[in-house]
Amino acid sequence: MKKEMIKFRSLALVITALLGWGIYYITLPALNFRSAGMWVYISVMLCILTFSFWVVDYFVDGELALTSKVSLIVTAVIIVGVIIAGIAGSPVFHAKAYRQLVDIEESTFTKDVKEINENDNIAIVDVKTAKHVGDRTLGNLKNSSWYEVDSEYNLILYKGKQYRISALKYGDPFKWYKAKNIGIPGYICVDSANQESTLVEVESPIMYSPSALFSKNLTRTLRRQYPKYIFGKSFFEIDENGVPYYITSVKTPNIVFGAKKEESFIITNASTGESKEYKTEELPEWVDHAFDLEYLMKVVYYNFEYIHGSVFNWSNTDVKRTSYKYNINYYNTEISNDGVNFYTGVTPANRSESNMGFILANTRTGKIKYYTCSGAEESSAQDKVEGLVQNYNYEASFPTVLNIDGQETYFMVLKDGSGTIQKYAFCNIKDYTLAVEADSLEEALEKYRKKIGKEVIEPEIIEKVKGKISNLYQAEIGGYTYYYFELENNKNLYMSSIQNNNKQVKLVIGTEVEIECVMSKTEDGVYTVKSIKF
Repeated sequence: MKKEMIKFRSLALVITALLGWGIYYITLPALNFRSAGMWVYISVMLCILTFSFWVVDYFVDGELALTSKVSLIVTAVIIVGVIIAGIAGSPVFHAKAYRQLVDIEESTFTKDVKEINENDNIAIVDVKTAKHVGDRTLGNLKNSSWYEVDSEYNLILYKGKQYRISALKYGDPFKWYKAKNIGIPGYICVDSANQESTLVEVESPIMYSPSALFSKNLTRTLRRQYPKYIFGKSFFEIDENGVPYYITSVKTPNIVFGAKKEESFIITNASTGESKEYKTEELPEWVDHAFDLEYLMKVVYYNFEYIHGSVFNWSNTDVKRTSYKYNINYYNTEISNDGVNFYTGVTPANRSESNMGFILANTRTGKIKYYTCSGAEESSAQDKVEGLVQNYNYEASFPTVLNIDGQETYFMVLKDGSGTIQKYAFCNIKDYTLAVEADSLEEALEKYRKKIGKEVIEPEIIEKVKGKISNLYQAEIGGYTYYYFELENNKNLYMSSIQNNNKQVKLVIGTEVEIECVMSKTEDGVYTVKSIKF
């Protein structure tokens, strides 16, 4: 081989090595053969090396050398292999394994979620409200222009009370440079019961965080400590002494690169950078938020979607969907008997505006429970309570589900355009017409208890009626279709929801029907139909 070829190829190797180090330092792929990131990194480096050999070959000899051709073949084989492995590990071939990533337990809501009483502090602060009140607290900090508040206000239990907590972060690289020697002084804590926001300054400043650069960056620190691990999302949390930590999930692929499962977590002291790995069942008691909501919803999707162990279910038989759609300003968590839970309704596969039940996903244990409860979907409940105060144009928060006198109930706050809480609202899940609002939480709870005590808890007396329809009307109420009709030789007016029978769209005057209706009239003098056959 010519001296020029050796010299230029050596230079190409050095340049490739430097580029490889730089790309690795920025992307930090796991050094794990089951990590797709590592294979992508290897493929990129081989492409760079092959290209550099091409350039050298054409510059020195004007044609490709054998080594360059071999390099090209190896690169192509690896890239094709990675693509094939990715496809082979997809749900198309392993739907059953994806479905088994989580076991969803059917449970009883009243058993798992205790009833609200007068002494309980109901969390009135959602993520959006926490941001509204918490971000303003930053102005109390010295050199506050160097920092920003992270957008995630996670719900935690701290010394028996509920708080939404958020870490501070460096505003940008220039502000990090100014503040790197003193670190981040603390975090924001918002009381979920009264909206009181506090800037907590810690004794030992936070030196390791996702917003720090170079050796103090959290991901880089974790990669240095655990080079083979595939990391998930990191959450900021504090222990019972107020010491700040980051909790990072570890993902383990079950099939090639796919079907990743979170089974262990790394807890990193945000001040010292010291880390320790824990299995899910070994997590310290103060940990409330370990599992990523996106991960929990993904495994729920797999469980619902591949109900029969296959992706080929064109009719969507037995398939369910969650009404959850992730947006940092538009979701809620709550405290139940077993800790912090994420709530979302469950709808049929056709995405109707009614729930067939809901799930509570525990953010500490990863356990997911399903509760059968047909009723209004979250957006319908929001529309309902917003309609109660439509003259004010208030916006309802995303609902939290509570147990009030044994009734599954949505709780929402109503906020004005500035994000300030103006009213409080409750809406019954099974019957979203049972909704109230008031200026105070206590008044709203009292009004709601009276309403469900009168209209829900009392037993209904059902009557069976047969006859031909003599008059027929249709109306849209709160996103639902209702059919109003009278029967021959019967002056009563009956109201039937489309949910009773989808075939009601075929009803015409003269259709003979058999109905079961509540004998007591509504306030408008209408009899409510519970079932209809024709």
